[in-house]
Amino acid sequence: MKSNEISRRRFIGTLAAATTGVVASGITPVFANSLDTTDKPAILGGTPVRGSKKWLQWPQWDAEKFNPKMNEVMGNRVWSRSKNVAEFEKKWSGMHGTKHCLTTVNGTNALSAAWMQLDIGPGDEIICSPYTFSASIFGILYKGAMPVFADIDPETFQIDPKQIEKKITPKTKGILPVHICGYPSDMPTIMKIAKKHNLYVVEDACQAHLAEIGGKKVGTFGNAGCFSFQASKNLPIGEGGAILTNDTEYYDRLYSYHNFGYASGSVSGQISSISALILANKIRMAEYQAVIGLCQMEKLEEQHKKRNENGAYLNEKLAAYPGVTPVKLHKGATSASYYIYAMVYNQDKLDGLPRQRFIDAIRAEGVPMATGYPNDPLYAQPMISEVFKSDFYKNSYTAGELDFEKYKEDNHCPELIKTYNSSLWMWQGGLMLGSKSDMDDIINAFDKVHNNVAKLK
Repeated sequence: MKSNEISRRRFIGTLAAATTGVVASGITPVFANSLDTTDKPAILGGTPVRGSKKWLQWPQWDAEKFNPKMNEVMGNRVWSRSKNVAEFEKKWSGMHGTKHCLTTVNGTNALSAAWMQLDIGPGDEIICSPYTFSASIFGILYKGAMPVFADIDPETFQIDPKQIEKKITPKTKGILPVHICGYPSDMPTIMKIAKKHNLYVVEDACQAHLAEIGGKKVGTFGNAGCFSFQASKNLPIGEGGAILTNDTEYYDRLYSYHNFGYASGSVSGQISSISALILANKIRMAEYQAVIGLCQMEKLEEQHKKRNENGAYLNEKLAAYPGVTPVKLHKGATSASYYIYAMVYNQDKLDGLPRQRFIDAIRAEGVPMATGYPNDPLYAQPMISEVFKSDFYKNSYTAGELDFEKYKEDNHCPELIKTYNSSLWMWQGGLMLGSKSDMDDIINAFDKVHNNVAKLK
């Protein structure tokens, strides 16, 4: 008799004893075929599902293949922006089907630059997704505009277009959707709203490399799409960023802005080549950054396909477990980046087992898991309060508009808070590039925890 058949018979024979708490809650136990998942959970002293197996390391680097390319750029001593940066920009824009790509030192600077070169300022409102990192809104605050937060769809984790509509006022000038965890926001609907109200759209696609909606890649719908190449990202450089756009005049301003404000295309001057024509910055990507990016880009599309194959497999298998609900792609989305594999935890369907206890049990089986962003909504963070205390904002807004307690109340997003308290993130760089066996280990870990709810409580 095959070992998995023995395991299944053992499972059936011990089902009642092993899942008393689950059955009492009216939950139907679900089990995998490849492993006996009714034994003692690792957190209680049992053998971990993963044993001593390691996940793929991230970032990856083929030293034999890529070190010569790095040695060449380091040896020729042309380290500032030059031909390799230009080649990276050409390939990144080509991969996305846009006219222009401008690289930056990092994704934070890409996001900030995108807003810095749009016509927004004091008194203007930008509707933002609240489920994101603080860097998403820096550029909005630098320009003196007011971030306004629209709640998310808890099934997709993305900003809800219906909530965007509710937040629009005569002061609204733009929208900031964030493709959080690498799942696409509903850009077709968002762009219809933007067109109707004549609004700018800057996409935060920092976690969403190559994700698509109807075959069109995220980061190409709005006025600008911003990406991060920080070491954890699907295209890891260490640090790095990029802005995609189809607007040539806007691109010229962005290029000038990232290079001291010097002349660039339509941003032209008559004094000298080193005269700053606009108030600007210096956020140019370096040559060695670009070389790392070009090397990583060689496998990106292949890796993207693998991540989506694994994502689809996990979505199908984990959907059978009452304790978790995989995050959904909105209608029309054709692929995610699966930078993070995300789920919603259903505590009431696991006999009240606390989320942290579930996470600890899954981790003990060798599967990385976390809650995601801490329960500290962006609209309530001290950073915004400090900005409101600045002379810049005090001279631009009334005392009522800068009342931080009222601001928090007006921007409260209840679905976001529910998500903070129920989200599950699986991320460990190469996890979604694992083998079918690796994915089965994840499923068996979930199976084992579901089968032992009573013991874990």
